[in-house]
Amino acid sequence: MSFASDVRYLYDGSFEGFLSCVFEAVYTRTAPVDICEQSIAQPSFYQDVFVNTDLAHAQRVYDSIPKKICPDAADLVRDVFCSCAPQKELLILRFLLFGYRYGKQVYYMRSHARVAPLYEAQRHLHNEAHLLQGFVRFTDTGQALVAKITPKNFVLPYLAPHFCGRYAAEDFLIYDDTHGVALMWKAGVGSLLSLEALTIPPITEKEAQMRALWRCFYKTIAIRERENPTCRRTHCPMRYWSNMTEFMPDPPTVSSQTLRAPRPISSEQPWIELP
Repeated sequence: MSFASDVRYLYDGSFEGFLSCVFEAVYTRTAPVDICEQSIAQPSFYQDVFVNTDLAHAQRVYDSIPKKICPDAADLVRDVFCSCAPQKELLILRFLLFGYRYGKQVYYMRSHARVAPLYEAQRHLHNEAHLLQGFVRFTDTGQALVAKITPKNFVLPYLAPHFCGRYAAEDFLIYDDTHGVALMWKAGVGSLLSLEALTIPPITEKEAQMRALWRCFYKTIAIRERENPTCRRTHCPMRYWSNMTEFMPDPPTVSSQTLRAPRPISSEQPWIELP
């Protein structure tokens, strides 16, 4: 396949849109110098080509991965797409082209330059999802349990099985402020929503008391003589602290918080108050 060094593919940011870019590259026998989501693309000297999302083409590409490489490679591709790896689209494209040429064996070439970055991105994604299973802190609004997270990777699909199974009898919402998407679980039905805006109601007096008790418990069980800030930052990175109750100062007043979010991607409306 010849490289067209002056072509950059733009797409709508969806997984299906990216797979449509792969289809375009394979069947036009042109490997772009980069693939970028249109909404965040920076000006460049390359020729930009917008690739429309074609669900039929995307399905053909996704079905080809387990057939020409292996079933695990399809999971690897999806995981890397949800990761925060730089130029993840180009990494996946190069891996797929490599796999289409050499078959199943490429999946096990973990040290190869076209394969190793994908395993690293997958590891980072799953590690963050694992950490957030323990670091998510819910607020009881009286209507539902609400939590805010700011992950680097798009981990909500990987958190959903854990929290939907653990809190199956509760109504809850986990808002990913980084990607502007919320995981909503209501009446036994889960969905991912992108909202224009989300308003968390003011916390109740009981919730404020519970927060104070939790912070008191956290400080009480600590052994001052054995404090190790470096070890704590290793097991609980500081970027998670802003959303964890035990690291929050006692608020002087109770006020509501307004969270941003981009365009809606679902017609289903959340059950908590929206402006």
